[in-house]
Amino acid sequence: MVKIVPRAHSATADAYLTPGIRRYVDGFASGFDAGFGRIRVDFMQSDGGLAPIEHFSGLRAILSGPAAGVVGYSTTAFSAAEPVPVIGFDMGGTSTDVSRFDGQLEHVFETTTAGVAIQAPQLDINTVAAGGGSRLFFRNGLMVVGPESAGAHPGPACYRKGGPLAVTDANLVLGRLRAEHFPHIFGPSEDQPLDVDAARALFEALAADINAETRSQHAAAGRRHTDKSAMEIALGFVQVANETMCRPIRALTEARGHSMQVHALASFGGAGGQHACAVAASLGVRRVFVHRLASVLSAYGLGLAKVVCEEQAPAAATWAPGARAPLLARLAAVAEDCRARLRCQGFAAAQIEAQR
Repeated sequence: MVKIVPRAHSATADAYLTPGIRRYVDGFASGFDAGFGRIRVDFMQSDGGLAPIEHFSGLRAILSGPAAGVVGYSTTAFSAAEPVPVIGFDMGGTSTDVSRFDGQLEHVFETTTAGVAIQAPQLDINTVAAGGGSRLFFRNGLMVVGPESAGAHPGPACYRKGGPLAVTDANLVLGRLRAEHFPHIFGPSEDQPLDVDAARALFEALAADINAETRSQHAAAGRRHTDKSAMEIALGFVQVANETMCRPIRALTEARGHSMQVHALASFGGAGGQHACAVAASLGVRRVFVHRLASVLSAYGLGLAKVVCEEQAPAAATWAPGARAPLLARLAAVAEDCRARLRCQGFAAAQIEAQR
C-alpha cells in the first residue's frame, strides 16, 4: 500500500495488539478439552467478516464488537422488499456506536483511532463517549456527559459501590429504569437491588450546587432565578446525552446528503431502549426498530456473519484503450487467491462469492 507513515502506524499497532489477542485466544482455547483443536473457531473482524482463529490479528480486531452489531441490525432491521435505510444505534455501558446501512455495508480503509492511523478495512462506525456508565458533571455553567465512565466497578451510584453519578442514575430517578425488574446482584456482596435513593440523594446534592452557582450568576447579571429540582437536573443530563448521540448520526446522514426522515432507527445494546425514542424524535425519524434480542444483538450478529478473506494488490497504469484488460486480469488473480484460501478452510466453490 502507499503512504508509509500510516503503514508504519498500522504495523506498530498490530505488533502491540496481536500478542494480547493471542494470549486471550490461548486462554479461551485452554478452557476446552483436547478435542477443541478439531473444531472450527472464527472471530469477528472490524470489516464485519469472520476469520479463522489462526488468521485473527489485533489490527483487524479494533472494531470487532461494534462490527458484529452492524451485521446484527443489517440482517434483522433491513428488508430488500422494503429498502428503508437504517441507522444503527448501539448504546452500551461506556459508549454509543452509530452506523448506517442501506443494503450494502459501508467500509473505510483508513481511520484514526486514539490518534493512531490505521490502514485496514473497517466498517464505517462512529463512536461517542456517551453510554449508560458515562459520568455526569457540571462544569463552567454547563452540564457535561462523559467522556469519563464509571465503568463496571464501582459503576453508577445506584450499583451500591460508592460510584459517581452516571446516565443510568438519571434514567433510574426519572422512572425510565424500574428497579423492581432488575435482579438483586448489586452491592459489595452482589445480593442487593438497585439503589434509587442513593442516586436521588446525589442528584439533590448536585441540584443544590447548580442552583447556588446559577443563582449568584443571575443575581450579578440582574436576572430573575428559578431553582431547578433534582428531577429537572436529571432530565437535563439525559437531554445532553441524547444530543451528544445525535451529532454523529447527523454526520452519517445529513452531512453526506441523505435525508434523515427516510431512515429507520435500529436500537440495540444494553441502554439503547432508554434513549431511542428521544433520539428519534430529535432527528425526525418516525420508526424505531427494537429487535427481541436487542440487548445481545452484537452476539446474534456474530452468529449471522460470513467468513471473509480480503486481499489487495498495488497497481499503476496509464489509462488508455486496452488498459482495462490487464487490471481485470490482476483482479481475477487476486480473487482466485481468496477463493483458494477459503477452499482450504473447507468451503465449497458454490459457497464462495467474490466482491471486487
